Parts: sequence; structure tokens; C-alpha cells
Amino acid sequence: MSSAPVQPHQRIQYLDVIRGVAITGVLLAYAFWNLGTAPESGWTRFDKGLDEVFGFLVDSKCFTLLANLFTVGFVLHMNKTDDPARSLYTYRRRLAGLMIIGLIHALLLRNGDILLPYALLTFFVSFFYKASNKKIIIAMVITFLVEVLIWDLWTWLRLPLFHRPTFQGNYLVENFEWLKYWYSTIPFYWETTLFFLFSGLLLGKIFIQDKIKLNNRQLIIIAVSSFIVGAVSYYFVSFKAARIGSLPDIGKTFIVRQTVYTLLGLLHRAGLAASYASLFYMLSQRFSFRVFATLGRTSLTNYIMQAAIIVPLCLVLDLFDHVTPTIALTMTVSIWIFQVLFSSWWLKQHRFGPLEGLLRRFTYGKAVTATSNEEQTKTNIVLENGGLTTSFLPVKSNE
Repeated sequence: MSSAPVQPHQRIQYLDVIRGVAITGVLLAYAFWNLGTAPESGWTRFDKGLDEVFGFLVDSKCFTLLANLFTVGFVLHMNKTDDPARSLYTYRRRLAGLMIIGLIHALLLRNGDILLPYALLTFFVSFFYKASNKKIIIAMVITFLVEVLIWDLWTWLRLPLFHRPTFQGNYLVENFEWLKYWYSTIPFYWETTLFFLFSGLLLGKIFIQDKIKLNNRQLIIIAVSSFIVGAVSYYFVSFKAARIGSLPDIGKTFIVRQTVYTLLGLLHRAGLAASYASLFYMLSQRFSFRVFATLGRTSLTNYIMQAAIIVPLCLVLDLFDHVTPTIALTMTVSIWIFQVLFSSWWLKQHRFGPLEGLLRRFTYGKAVTATSNEEQTKTNIVLENGGLTTSFLPVKSNE
């Protein structure tokens, strides 16, 4: 097998669909919670309802899906070649390209960029590509414990705490100040991302490398039970926080309380993300979800485009720190429709999105060659049927 770029006919429709769903959620989260909201005293009842509903259903769940997809994609890449050393080198070149794009994106547009941290952490996770499932689970447990203990360790070492920037002025300068703040607080936040990158690696090894299959009944059980776990965890974190904060602890530490908070947070994010992934897989057997698949095929371009549209818009209209949930929803819907139309138009003329093509050129050191007539025919069949390619079928029939 070759380590050449994935051709359109080799793409997995379901993964493009779930990637499109995730990038839609990232857009919504960006508009709702990352632009600075207007004071809640001026919100309507509709605003409050939107914030509560999307806070439960969307906030942090789509980033979780993307983290899982990062390392599921890594397993797919490593699984399609008989030359793992060369394939690993190629994948790390791809990560380097994502780091460059992410750094430019963070400096010029969005200080909360996820490409650079995801690529850096995935580079670390790539050293586990030969690890057993047991070792990956141990790595997840260690990552969880680091997140639990880091606050007490920081305090015990008497290291200085970081203060949020108060500078206001030129957007690029202010953006850079926030970027420095986010990277100075890495020890407190990147463990969650690393945890889900490890979980994506584990899922990839189970369902792709080991070819474990689930039937629809099992998927329904996963979707329902995961949603319940995510909802119950959210309830305790959101409405019983004071009770958790009053739990007895070990001496003057926060170990017990931090363990409960962190565990509930992970269960909430993982529960809803797993529920969405299972639900969309079952539905994708009946529906093509072509719109989401189109967004997924151009997810890198669409991710960068979100900030490229929103930042100038907010600067011109003075929307930063004045965005209500209603404005955020209007912004999300408008940009989403534009991205769907743009992605559909672009893919009718090109095989990859603009940044996807650039990344492939950087990764493989040359332009991606055109597909043959036979490959194009296969591509059309996959797109017309809206089905999954045979390279990844984690579901078996109930019959």
C-alpha cells in the first residue's frame, strides 16, 4: 500500500460528515462565546434560552470531536501503507504544515486557534502509534491525573499565577497579548485536549486497525447511554457546583474536588460527543448528509475562513464585547450558508479545498496529481450515493 495522498474516491464519507458537523459547532461556539458577549442584563428571554441550550449541546463538544478525528485520521494514515517509517515522516510533515497555518491564524486572526496546539500534541501522540491499547489507556489515566494535580503542584512550588490581559487598543497587539496569555497557561488546559487525542488514537486502533464492528442496536445503546451520562454530568457541574466545592478534601489541597470537577467535565464532553458520533453514523446509512460532507472535505479552509470573516466584521461594526446570543446565531447561520455555497462551488472545480490543497503540497513536496477516469468514476459513485467507502465500516448488519 502507498503513503500517497488520499484520493477523493478513497475518502470516508462518514468521517467527512462528522467533521462537517464539528466545524459547524466550532463556528457556533466561536460566535457565541469567543467574541465577547454583551452584558446579560440586556439579554432577552430568547437570548438566555439560546445560551443555555447551545451551552449544553455544543460548547466544547465539537472541539472534542475534532480532537478525536485528528488521531483517528492518524491511524487511518498509518494503516494504509506497508512502510510505517516513511508514512510517519509524511504525517509529521503534515502536522508541521498545520502548525505553520495555525501560528499565522493565531497571530493575525484568532488567538484561540486550535490548529497549533492540536498539531503539537498530536506530534507527541504519534510516538504511541505502536503502543498497545492498554498503554494508551494508561497514558489517558496519567494525563487525567496531571490535570487533577497541576493546580496543587503549581501552588506547592509557589509558581506565579497568570493574569488575564487588560490591554485594549490595536486589534493585532491585543490579540498577541491574549495569545501570550493562552500559551502561558498551557499547563492548566492542554491536558484535556491531549486526553481526547489519546482517546481518538484508541478508537482508531479499535475500529480501524483491529476492525471491531458494532451493530445498530449497540450503537443505539451507546448513543442513548452516552447522552444520559453527558447530561447528568452537565447537571452536576452546572447546578451542583457549590455542593461539589464543599466536599471534604485532603488537607489544604483541591485534589478531591478537582478530581470530581475534571471527571464530570470529561464525562460531559465525551458523553455528548460519543452520542453525536453514534447517531450520525446510524443516520448516515440512510441519508447522505452531503452538506455536512462538503463542509468536512474543506474543514481546514472553513475553519480559517470563519475568523477571516468574523474578525473584520466585528472590527467594522464594533461588535467585540457586544455580541448577544441572537446576534451570534444570526452570524453563525449567515456564515454557515456562505461556507456551504462556497465549498460546494469550489469542489465542483477542484478536488480539494484551497488550504487542503496547499497543505497536501507542503506535506508531499509536490502538487497532487489529477485522478484517472476510473478514480473519478469511483468518486462520483461515492458522492452520488452518499455512502461510506469500504475502507472503514465499523457497523455490521443486525441480520
